[in-house]
Amino acid sequence: MSNKNEDLVCYKTLSVWTSQTIPEGFKSRHNTRSGTWAKLVILSGSLIMEFMSDEGEVIDRLEYSKENQPPLIQPKQYHRIVSCSEDVRCQLSFYAKESVEN
Repeated sequence: MSNKNEDLVCYKTLSVWTSQTIPEGFKSRHNTRSGTWAKLVILSGSLIMEFMSDEGEVIDRLEYSKENQPPLIQPKQYHRIVSCSEDVRCQLSFYAKESVEN
């Protein structure tokens, strides 16, 4: 992650998905909750994602692969997985700001 996100810590990593196991909910418009960033890592294959405005307008439609990883998804940013290659393998992790409590 870039320097500006050094204060983020991973609090949950999901199992590796294939083209057959990507949950249907991730193929529909959704967002991360306030205070949560998401990082999707492409291990093989490729997928196409759309990023949307709060009103549902498509802002960007991009293809990602092992060589061209998706950006860190910001809190409350609407997005969805549009399609993927048959050989896709990817893994999703969630991040939050590091707790200052001891």
